Amino acid sequence: MRADGRLAAGGAIIDMGEPLVSVLMPVYNMRPYLRTSLQSILDQTYSNLEIIIVDDGSTDGSVDSIADVRDSRVRIVSQPNGGRATALNAGLAQATGEFYATQDADDLSHPDRMAKQVEGMQSRPDLAAVFAGHEMIVRDRNVAPRFAAKSEAECRDDIEAFRMPAHDPTGMFRLSLVREMQYEESLRLCAGWDYILRVGERFPMAVLGECLYAYRVHREASTRRDPERRIRMMQRVLERAWDRRGVSCREGFARQATACTSSMHREEETGVVPHFMESVLDLRRAGRVGEALGTAVFCLRLHPADPYYYKPLAYFFAPFGVIERYRRWRAGHL
Repeated sequence: MRADGRLAAGGAIIDMGEPLVSVLMPVYNMRPYLRTSLQSILDQTYSNLEIIIVDDGSTDGSVDSIADVRDSRVRIVSQPNGGRATALNAGLAQATGEFYATQDADDLSHPDRMAKQVEGMQSRPDLAAVFAGHEMIVRDRNVAPRFAAKSEAECRDDIEAFRMPAHDPTGMFRLSLVREMQYEESLRLCAGWDYILRVGERFPMAVLGECLYAYRVHREASTRRDPERRIRMMQRVLERAWDRRGVSCREGFARQATACTSSMHREEETGVVPHFMESVLDLRRAGRVGEALGTAVFCLRLHPADPYYYKPLAYFFAPFGVIERYRRWRAGHL
């Protein structure tokens, strides 16, 4: 301990007056990416962290790749392979922070992610979660930032419509409010969506208007190899939400379930095109017109023979009013 009340941990200087953040990192066969992902947490401008890496039965020596990391904030928990939800629950059982955040082992956090989210949590003690915008890592390039803020009311609207307010790994949660809640381990996919719906049904949340996270898109991802399995999991999440909310007429939601999942058959990478569309809109609203055009062009170059990948370009040229009218029309016809 230093005389100024700051503690050195590895190369970091920790302000012991700052709230502790537990960062949960589930790992399964992510050896090529784990070191850089972990480094993005170690390099945070906010240093009062405990980083709990849960090795979910990796067979590629993922954890061995970081054996030389010397930082007292990092600890490793190992378990047989059980899926992301079981790994997150194992991490939660070890967490001692005031807040906890998640980090997928192939993704990257921007350097000020934790600082910005802690600030958001401290400014609103009633919030159970603060999310942030994110970009994608596609073909080793960071592209398509999304950064539209959402108020508590807008997040509530999303939850009521069975939508996630933001990408689930960007979340930071207040442990005093969600401590008794766990991720549903029977959902090998979509457990994050299910968890956020349950948290949002009970507590307020918000989304910061900044892009603070980079999500890596894998062509070999399981959701691409087996989209039908993901659709089944998504339908289970909806059914669980209907049961919790006492919805008796499930047929009224069947079309919504179809709407949530039908695009899976249109894309090789889950959610890529809708993400690019929203990024183009965010960039246009921010006056970053050149970046918006570049984002739209990058998307169409992913699959230039598929007209679906040209939709972000249409969103670049169309007036905002036309886009809003189209969306209202489409929502009424689903």
